[in-house]
Amino acid sequence: YIRAAPLRSISLPQLVAVHAMTLGDDALRYFFPRLMELMLTTRAPVFDFRLADLADRLPRWRPDELAGVRRLADAVWEQLLHEYPCELGYFSDCPSALDFLAWCDLDLLARLEFLTTTRTEAAPRHLADLVDAVFTTRDPFESASKTTVLGWMRNPAIGERLQSAFFSADSDEAARQLSSSHELWTVCATGP
Repeated sequence: YIRAAPLRSISLPQLVAVHAMTLGDDALRYFFPRLMELMLTTRAPVFDFRLADLADRLPRWRPDELAGVRRLADAVWEQLLHEYPCELGYFSDCPSALDFLAWCDLDLLARLEFLTTTRTEAAPRHLADLVDAVFTTRDPFESASKTTVLGWMRNPAIGERLQSAFFSADSDEAARQLSSSHELWTVCATGP
């Protein structure tokens, strides 16, 4: 029944009901564009989908399909660097976007560097959120990306970027966030 419906008319509850992430690769590939469209408009975590399973499944997809999913992950990351707060549904925060990049087997370190080198108001705000997630949340990431992100957190460029963004902050809210994040990063990332 659901396969006969036009793809764009399929709802998130319907994809939950058919357990989209547990379907075979052909069926998942069919529903995947709609699943991603819904994930990009659904802000809350969607616990009914094990999106981390993409990491094991994507390598079996055709190269053009894999490239399409990777382009989507990169587009999410690019928008995140330029928009704060970001309206990307499930992927609106830095940890979720990093997980998506990791599931697509994309180079996390190269993309993390953009948080310190991209000269937008959004990038350091997301960097501040990432610092907060890493140092105040028990499990901020899927295990695949956690080790990479934790190792990267010792990068002195993080502190420098947070500090310079604080001095050029355009609002009291941004200044408070960046200052708090810089203090947290200084205590947690540069300690013994």
